[in-house]
Amino acid sequence: MLIEVADVSKAYPQQQASPAPAIENISFSIAAGEFVCILGPSGCGKSTLLNLIAGFIQPDRGRINFAGQPVLTPGPERGVVFQEATLFPWLNIRQNIELGLKAAGIPRARHQQIVADSLAQVDLNCSGEAYPHQLSGGMKQRVALARVLALKPRLLLMDEPFSALDAETREHLQDQLLQICANQQQTVLFVTHSVEEAAYLADRVIIMAQPPASLYSEVSIPRDQPRSRTAKELSMTILRLRTTLKELARFVPEHKETDY
Repeated sequence: MLIEVADVSKAYPQQQASPAPAIENISFSIAAGEFVCILGPSGCGKSTLLNLIAGFIQPDRGRINFAGQPVLTPGPERGVVFQEATLFPWLNIRQNIELGLKAAGIPRARHQQIVADSLAQVDLNCSGEAYPHQLSGGMKQRVALARVLALKPRLLLMDEPFSALDAETREHLQDQLLQICANQQQTVLFVTHSVEEAAYLADRVIIMAQPPASLYSEVSIPRDQPRSRTAKELSMTILRLRTTLKELARFVPEHKETDY
């Protein structure tokens, strides 16, 4: 297994109150080449879980291993694509991508080819001299993805990367992501609150309930299921995911929602 999450819990401090649990006693693993979605309502700890695996924060209890080693800090083998493109506005496309290459110690002589290859992967043929303010939202997100892919991460962590885009652009980027995964056997952990997105993209969906309950469920999706938005199988998977979400919600007490 590439990623192992074992009995992980994380809470956040509150003023004049006990720490607020974000996730409790979560355990799962991800095999190399697998596409896993984390699905759940706002405030259920999806982003917290992704940040723990990225190494941005540490769990209060439990352990997280990557390729058999404990996750203690961020690393280029675990590339992260955020909801916002997070490009540096004073750098052009090429410079934004090269920034990570420089940090990784990749020789400058290889930069031009790596930048060209990574932009081609996301079907972005615009000039590398363009600046972020000259790009649409979808193009910015493709540059952000290209910047991560340029480092060839073993695990791609994606935190609702398409949620702010219009429907047509979102579907186009979903299709591009599936093509990248098919071509490179890329391992992906993808956070979403969209049932339709999870059903269309994932090999397996981890469904989380609201804290303080430590409830979660897993739904596997056959790899040979047609990745067609009009396929009957997709509609059945969406129904199955919605049913599981409702079943989990029945056992969670009402609480004040917090976005984690």
